Amino acid sequence: MKDQTMTREEVEKKYGVPLESLLDTFALMGDSADNIPGIPGVGPKTAEKLISTYGSLEGVYSNIDSMKKSKMKEKIIAGRDEAYLSRDLIRLKMDVDVPEGPDGYKLQKPDDEKLAAMYGELEFTALLKGIDTAKSVPVEGFVIIRSPEQLQEVVENLMEKPVLAIDTETTSLNARNAGLVGISLAPDLSTAYYIPMGHLGSDGKPRHDQLSGHMVLEVLTPLLLDGKKIIVGHNLKYDLTVLQRQWNIEPAGKLFDTMIAAYLTESGGRSLKLDDLCRERGVRLTSFSEVVADDKRENSFAHVDIDRAGMYSCEDVYGALLLFDEFNNLLVEKDLEALFFDVEMEIVSILAVMEIAGICIDENVLQKLSSEFSSKLQKLEEEIHFLAGREFNINSPKQLGQILFEELELPHGRKTKTGYSTDVKVLEKLAKKHPLPEKVLRYRTLTKLLTTYVEKLSQLKDPVTGRIHTSFNQAVTATGRLSSSDPNLQNIPVRSEEGNRIREAFVPEKGLVFLAADYSQIDLRVLAHYSGDRALTQAFLQGDDIHTRTAAEIFSVSPLLVNVEMRRVAKSINFGIVYGMSSFGLSSQLNISRKEAQRFIDRYFHLYSGVEEFMVKIVEEAREKGYVTTLLKRRRSVPEIHAKNKIRREFAERMAINTPIQGTAADIIKLAMIRCDRAIDNAGLSAKMLLQIHDELVFELPEAELEATQSVVKEAMENALELAVPLVVNFETGKNLAKS
Repeated sequence: MKDQTMTREEVEKKYGVPLESLLDTFALMGDSADNIPGIPGVGPKTAEKLISTYGSLEGVYSNIDSMKKSKMKEKIIAGRDEAYLSRDLIRLKMDVDVPEGPDGYKLQKPDDEKLAAMYGELEFTALLKGIDTAKSVPVEGFVIIRSPEQLQEVVENLMEKPVLAIDTETTSLNARNAGLVGISLAPDLSTAYYIPMGHLGSDGKPRHDQLSGHMVLEVLTPLLLDGKKIIVGHNLKYDLTVLQRQWNIEPAGKLFDTMIAAYLTESGGRSLKLDDLCRERGVRLTSFSEVVADDKRENSFAHVDIDRAGMYSCEDVYGALLLFDEFNNLLVEKDLEALFFDVEMEIVSILAVMEIAGICIDENVLQKLSSEFSSKLQKLEEEIHFLAGREFNINSPKQLGQILFEELELPHGRKTKTGYSTDVKVLEKLAKKHPLPEKVLRYRTLTKLLTTYVEKLSQLKDPVTGRIHTSFNQAVTATGRLSSSDPNLQNIPVRSEEGNRIREAFVPEKGLVFLAADYSQIDLRVLAHYSGDRALTQAFLQGDDIHTRTAAEIFSVSPLLVNVEMRRVAKSINFGIVYGMSSFGLSSQLNISRKEAQRFIDRYFHLYSGVEEFMVKIVEEAREKGYVTTLLKRRRSVPEIHAKNKIRREFAERMAINTPIQGTAADIIKLAMIRCDRAIDNAGLSAKMLLQIHDELVFELPEAELEATQSVVKEAMENALELAVPLVVNFETGKNLAKS
């Protein structure tokens, strides 16, 4: 774009065709920058030649039969629809109304309401934030409580209300270490109350025009322990943790977390922040950054003026109630009430307790691993440099690309402005041709384990409890699985030697032991239930080794003759099928030809024909409804199921197949956590649930209670949800989390 005006002659010189033929030329060649498909494989030179020879797009296709047989002819025939579509997309629209006179072209003030509606419909979240049609929260009903008598009167009034929205204001984002600054309460959208307790004056000392935390606790306790109420909040786990840590109290009412409700009912990928959800509904809340201004101190909220803090906090409970009114109906409409109340809301308080409990870490193990991993990395670096023939920065994709593709002349993909791609897939492919890429992959894995876990775990150890406290995220994954962060304990690669060594660093409190309960092949058991496949169901009912059985079928041998390698192949197929793996994916994973991979898959479906029927059926349902569900009716939208682009469409199909399986497995482990929590409490046992890692639950308990706890946990987990095949739990006990 150089603001140059081109004459007819200049156009023809640049593109090789007359001005009138430019549109048809572009229709053939397309434009990837503007997402114009054109005909795949037809570039500028071919397009110019075709239009010069035949005059127009119609001329090309009316003379197609006279063209010599060639691959290009096949591409042109196959790309007919794309060519005509491309021409329609590129063509200037000539039938629009245009203003007459210069005044009609003056920049007008944007219609923010129409823009907001359009951006909301198209899910243009970033653009939506750029306009503000939302109205501020009405302030008439916000009350600051400043005396014990006023608080007592308000609580007596709130005791009569069926709903109580709650929001805690604190000194830290870390709920476990946060001090209470204030609490806001609201029974409906007309009134909200703020109770200041921990505000500081300009001298840094507690202000006198607020209530004492001890007195507030005494008055609020009956209200918070009223089991008849619906307790509403946004990200309630934070508030529950604060109340538990500060006051050792847990609200007894029926929980309604509007963040989780939004997670279950909103389309994927949208922001779940309270501010953003309210803005989409026409209400603008004061942001945290606005209320604390430029104060960067961690306890900045304690320094905010009480009236201003009260306004901000009351807006939050108002916003939560606004969402409650909508989502309460939406959960019913989408048949998600049972999942929301009986599973997700039950899990909230359990996760809060688990986060508070944390887990011990053995720093001696970490120090040993740090030294060992560093030594291995140094050796790997020397080996990589030797294979490369010189030293270079292994962590630099640009330098690595130069070594691999220019100096070692290994095959490479398209070169971009930033250089060659050296991601995992590229290196795994190259590892079959040269030892250096394999060493680099090992180097990267070890570096990640060292920096992400070994070096950071000690830093994350809480100075007060002496334990690591991860955060469990309930509203992140698309399938409903829990995730964890700071640190992420879900992604320690347990199957690698080094990953298992890191798990050795997680140890129980002195005098206690770990009990790890892991569902056996839960994804495949859920698949057996969904598909109703006779052979698969029978195998699980008989207690067969499913991988050995599959191996025997696809290799046409007796189960007694199945070796380790055969079983490994069968295992890849069994789990790969759950993820909708194609012959291409299987061939890459097993390093075999696509033909052989397809033969394995064909034999698999011959054995388990019901699985193939289920996969076809679930994709058809996804096309019809636009979403898929788990056994507990958790929904996941699959809008790309109708995509014209084959890659995107096939990805959506794999998602449609996988989500009911993985999502149901996620629901089962949550049900198991709820049942285990209740069963342990009812049995009077002292075991604490510390971690959930995929399909595994980890408990910490006295060794004397091991047998009784294992019996309780086994019954709870294996009866979490009734399937057509039995749920089976495997147990391990020990003084660390390493797998034997």
